[in-house]
Amino acid sequence: MPTLELKLDRLERLVGKKLGIKNLEYDLQWIGLDLEDINEEEQKIKVEYNPNRPDFSSPEGIARALQGYYEIKLGIPSFEISPGEIELNVDSIVNQVRPYIVCGVIRNIDLDEDEVATLMNIQEHLHWAVGRDRKKVAIGVHDLDKITPPYRYTAVKPDSVSFIPLHGDGYPMNLEEILLLHEKGTEYAHILEGKEVYPIIFDNNNEVLSFPPVINGILTTVTDDTKNLFLDLTGTDFKAVNLALNILSTTLADMGAKIESVKVNYEKGKEILTPNLDPEKWEVGIDYINDYIGISLSSKDMIKCFNKVRLDAKQSKKKGYLDVWVPAFRGDIMHVVDFTEECAIGYGYDKLPTTIREGCIGKYHPIQSFSNKIRTIMIGAGYLEVLNFILSNSEKLYNYMKQEFEETSHVQILNPVSKEYNTTRTTILPKLLETLSNNRSEEKPIRIFEVGDIILLDSSKETGTRREIHVAATTYHEHSDFTEIRSTLDFIITSLGCYDDYEIKPDKNPTYLEGRYGSVYLKGKKIGEIGEIHPEVLLNFKLKFPVAALELNLEYIF
Repeated sequence: MPTLELKLDRLERLVGKKLGIKNLEYDLQWIGLDLEDINEEEQKIKVEYNPNRPDFSSPEGIARALQGYYEIKLGIPSFEISPGEIELNVDSIVNQVRPYIVCGVIRNIDLDEDEVATLMNIQEHLHWAVGRDRKKVAIGVHDLDKITPPYRYTAVKPDSVSFIPLHGDGYPMNLEEILLLHEKGTEYAHILEGKEVYPIIFDNNNEVLSFPPVINGILTTVTDDTKNLFLDLTGTDFKAVNLALNILSTTLADMGAKIESVKVNYEKGKEILTPNLDPEKWEVGIDYINDYIGISLSSKDMIKCFNKVRLDAKQSKKKGYLDVWVPAFRGDIMHVVDFTEECAIGYGYDKLPTTIREGCIGKYHPIQSFSNKIRTIMIGAGYLEVLNFILSNSEKLYNYMKQEFEETSHVQILNPVSKEYNTTRTTILPKLLETLSNNRSEEKPIRIFEVGDIILLDSSKETGTRREIHVAATTYHEHSDFTEIRSTLDFIITSLGCYDDYEIKPDKNPTYLEGRYGSVYLKGKKIGEIGEIHPEVLLNFKLKFPVAALELNLEYIF
């Protein structure tokens, strides 16, 4: 979870109210912030915020929420955007590498030391929370007065353009050299891996502003004398780059600067003006909100609740509904149900009735109770439980296991945080082998198991997928063999009272040794597999000793 340090005197200026550390310690929790640390001597408070609220990545963003909480200002904050004359032209070649860009101009900046630190900090937070470490969104901040519009966003061959990069050694480098030799280049080279052309931004004199998402040119370095800024945000998700621009520009506006729009000209006649701070309109059912929260607010009272969390709302033409407007710097509203949380915050969590509604007393789902029973059985068999992520890596899931890879056979993550998590697992066993690989230097034998979910494609389901709960177990030591893992399976089945109804039939699977693998059946239904792992698979996971393994579908057994 990201954290932010707040200075009390600065927060008081932004909110427009005298605040005390003790009061803040109590109040911040009701706007969705967790207290991390308090320094009463220096009058500082450190808070933790949810990554789905990147607008909380600055004191200005938190101050907006507190103004609503204290009813100093209600409804959507107002920001004036002056129409600008600056344009940026986008070449279609960027579609091959980084298709989207939005821009803005910030004029008359006069930042003190704290505000400069905030500007740097918010860029890093947005790169992480919205930009997926620059892969999805990258931010460039430039001294506007050092460059000549109109600007051009294009893509070029790696060795065709040279410029002096920021924080470099002061000599020109081409794009390929930057990725190989520059500190930021080596850090972010993976984002452009496999691309034939790299994105770049020029001004009208063919001077380089930026090589996104890696580094800016030294020409546009922001200094103490900078009075006007040019912002460029590039990325692979149009909604995300807009959100980051809106958060950044409104934060600077709260610091006293003026926002000016930039005309971005995409090819085929598409033109957009950015930043665009127009709020998004939603239609919300009054009864829907009340039912979720467990209260009975009138439309008037509910409108006030929304106003306190800095949303605009009014009675809809549709009976029983409200029209609610969400500011452009809020990226966390994705479904109507999100408004229940906003209304509850505006109403006050501390004021909600502490009643237990019928049917709301929690208990384990039967399959979860059954899974816990399996855990007890496995521990009794001498195995240690491990927990792994459902997200997995397609190479380890298929290539390492000698299984055939098919793109249509599993869920693929569209924008994975890393290659290590680009799919969801369809079997638990690869994760157990990875766990053994990470602990292969530990004392033998190593006997581990996991009870957990796998995800399978299923077009008959609403989400296009279905979840199954499996148990998998491995034994790793010099003498691991089929007999040992078979005795473990016998113990599981006997403990469940199903021994007379199960059998193992010889079968073939490239993950396992031929002749030492079988399919497990219960009352004629295949429920899993058991065997000794193939030496080639062991080599892929860097395992020196034999591994015997089993995996069962618990839902079939249940």
